Amino acid sequence: MLFNSVIFITTFLRLTLAGWYILQQTKNPLYARVFLVGMSFWFYGYYNPGYLVILFCSLLINYGCSFLFEKTASGPSRRIVLILALAFNLGGLFYYKYFNFFLDNVNFLLHSDWQVEKIMLPLGISFFTFQQVSFVVDRYCGKAPHYGITEYACFITFFPQLIAGPIVLHDEFIPELRQRQNRKPCWDDFFDGAALFILGLGKKVLLADVLAIVVNAEYQNIPYLDAPSAWLTIILYVLELYFDFSGYCDMARGIGRMFGFQLPENFNSPLKAVSVRDFWKRWHMTLSRFLSSYIYVPLGGNRRGIAVKCWNLMVVFGISGLWHGADWTFVVWGAMHGLAMVWETLLPGLRFRSAFMNRVVTGIFITLSFSVFRSDSLEMAWMLWKKLFAGGWNGFLIGMCNTLQIPETYVLRKMLELKFPDLQNPFYALCMVMLLGISVVLVMGEKAESWISRKGRTRRGLFLLAAIFTWSLISLSQVSTFLYFNF
Repeated sequence: MLFNSVIFITTFLRLTLAGWYILQQTKNPLYARVFLVGMSFWFYGYYNPGYLVILFCSLLINYGCSFLFEKTASGPSRRIVLILALAFNLGGLFYYKYFNFFLDNVNFLLHSDWQVEKIMLPLGISFFTFQQVSFVVDRYCGKAPHYGITEYACFITFFPQLIAGPIVLHDEFIPELRQRQNRKPCWDDFFDGAALFILGLGKKVLLADVLAIVVNAEYQNIPYLDAPSAWLTIILYVLELYFDFSGYCDMARGIGRMFGFQLPENFNSPLKAVSVRDFWKRWHMTLSRFLSSYIYVPLGGNRRGIAVKCWNLMVVFGISGLWHGADWTFVVWGAMHGLAMVWETLLPGLRFRSAFMNRVVTGIFITLSFSVFRSDSLEMAWMLWKKLFAGGWNGFLIGMCNTLQIPETYVLRKMLELKFPDLQNPFYALCMVMLLGISVVLVMGEKAESWISRKGRTRRGLFLLAAIFTWSLISLSQVSTFLYFNF
């Protein structure tokens, strides 16, 4: 089920909120937890009930490993349980996400022709797998207790973070689940959560999905792009991904707050970053935290000299690239970010004095790297880069602007088509400039939560929230999945 769908907004969310707070009034908190788990399973299995089996088995086996940690005190026995838990989690992730990719590369290297049926990627498997890996590692290290089955199930399946994060730690969620003040809604938190959900919905529906119209069209037209249209295409993709992921993070945190939970921040104005290191402190923050805590630090982090530190950075970003997808484009994208981090580690003084210039250079690097991330293959990425730096000018930019046809401009477009055909191209160009301008202003502006705290309860703020919500609902006929659902 999608946050940006009519059934979620009008039915699922209302039913779940009502049931949660009604059952919270009972003396036994078990009822509310079982209800929340059940509704989360409905949310997850809405499009493909078969995925529920994978989620259910993953939950039970990891909970069983937690139980075994409770029963084993000796070091060797605990290590065996940890190894089995990691083998199950990472083995399942490899099978569903990487097996076809692995087999394709084996066939290429060995000139063989082994074939298996295409394995479908279950939604959210990267997220709930990493979340459970963090828990079993913490259990092994003695940093997490053995929870009740309903508490653990709520922690893993809580629907706002189940499909695309944030990657939540047990001590961020379960203590709040146990707090009795969550029995009744805090109306200030409820308003802030609803407002945050609305702003996230607007980012997704009114900006990301509109930008996607042009991006999807032009990534299919790479052979025909010239240099200006190629640069505009990759800039628009970064903006699309920014608003898509930012919108999802706002909606997830907003829903969590409506239920009385403070989900961890996952997105903090990353395009304001002054370095690649700064970017990864702002972009997908909980993934960065996981990779740092459970891979980088155990490898030695920065404690074993500069050479080992650089190697560890490359390993972590190689894993980050593969985590995002089973394709060489993601591997190269991860390697680019790893090399950038190594560069900043070895040459920390090689920077501009101006924060603005550092933002510009970082932004150019981020945009170029994500052009590889979005490409269908390395061949297409290479072709796109040739267009960026040696594409010349063939007037394709005008036709590119003409792809920006959205329902809101239908009447104007038809009027121009019938009465003023010579003005159609300038009109589309103006729409593109306005879209870029709005996007840049929002990227450089304050965070949604800051705006809500300052202006959300003013008359103008309430009017703006109502307008965004109404406009977004009207536009839900163009429902699309969030980009991070693919990862």
